[in-house]
Parts: sequence; structure tokens; C-alpha cells
Amino acid sequence: MKVDFSKKEELIEKIRGVINPTDYHNDFTRKADTTFDVHLKQNRTNINLHPASVLLPLQFENSMWQVILTRRSTNMKKHSGQISFPGGKFDDKDKSLDVTAIREAFEEIGLSSPNVSLIGSLPSHETVTGFRIFPFIGIVSGYEIQINSSEEVSEVFKVPLEFLLDSKRYSEHSFTWNGDSRSFLAVPYGPYYIWGATARILYNFSKIFSS
Repeated sequence: MKVDFSKKEELIEKIRGVINPTDYHNDFTRKADTTFDVHLKQNRTNINLHPASVLLPLQFENSMWQVILTRRSTNMKKHSGQISFPGGKFDDKDKSLDVTAIREAFEEIGLSSPNVSLIGSLPSHETVTGFRIFPFIGIVSGYEIQINSSEEVSEVFKVPLEFLLDSKRYSEHSFTWNGDSRSFLAVPYGPYYIWGATARILYNFSKIFSS
């Protein structure tokens, strides 16, 4: 059945109905629905990865739901220039993984807790760069784009949710790195090339939404 993305409340209720609750990630445990970069061995149950959280922010604007994304600064040592969600490493001072996502969103793009209402979470994703990423979905209101940390983020932009939830827009690509064959998902949008973990998390979301 075709989904009407212009229906504000109905769409959010559908999303709530198919994603995990926020407290699904109440610890760092690898769960059965954890996804992986394709060359990680899925049968390894105790991979020592750093926990990190990201926020998938949804904002209703111009009669449509949009996803807020960032472009990382080219000055960053890792993942410079890449498209990503607001987010970062879990800090021992954070009370929970969702707190990490909100804290990082404020530090990077000035998106503060009063402007975000978390509605749930998506499966965690493990990367070859050493992280287990825990994604949380939040409804954003009363927020104007800004960049708080020029060291981390060079640009903030929005992509229509309808576009990103169309799994047919994603394609798989391969390359060789240090003699190993690797592959990744990508979903280009205008001048933005969304790939890697960000594209994988969005692709997972699209499959869950359409299930």
C-alpha cells in the first residue's frame, strides 16, 4: 500500500509501529538484529567495538518530513567530508546511549533536548572503523539550522524522508583497500553522496518501514 508522506501524524505513527522503542538499546549488547559492514564476520559474538550513538532527526517542513544530515569537516582525521548523522562516541558521563545522541547533536548542530522528542531506535550497526553505532529517531521542532562545532561539521542540510525510505534508490559498490575487496551502500542526493554506515542505517530503516 502506498504511503502518503504528506500526512504528518499518520506517518509518524507508522514509524513508531515498526521501529524499536528508545530503551531497546539500554546497554551495549549486540542483538540479533545488529547489522555489519559486509566483511565483518557475523558469527563473532564478542567484538570489542567502541559504542557510539547517532540521531536520525525528522523535521516536518514545507509539507513533508525531512531528515537532517551533516557533512563532516575536511579537517577531521577520520571520515572527513563524509555525510553523517549528528552523533559520536559514548561518554562515561552519559547516562544512556540516547543521551549520547542528543548531546552530540547539540554539540555539532545546536539541536538541543527541548527541540527533540525521541520516538524509538533502529538496529545497531558495526563498522570496520571500530564502532558499534546505536541509531535513535527523534522528531524535531522549533529548530533552525546552525553549526555549533566548526571543527566537526562543515554543513547541515535536509533530505526528504520519502526519498531515503525508497530502498530502490540504494546501490551497492565495491572497491579494493589494502588488498581486501570491500563493498558499501550508497544513495546519492543532488550534490550529496551518502554512503557507508550512514547509508546502511538509512537502508535498514527503509526495509523496516516497508516490511
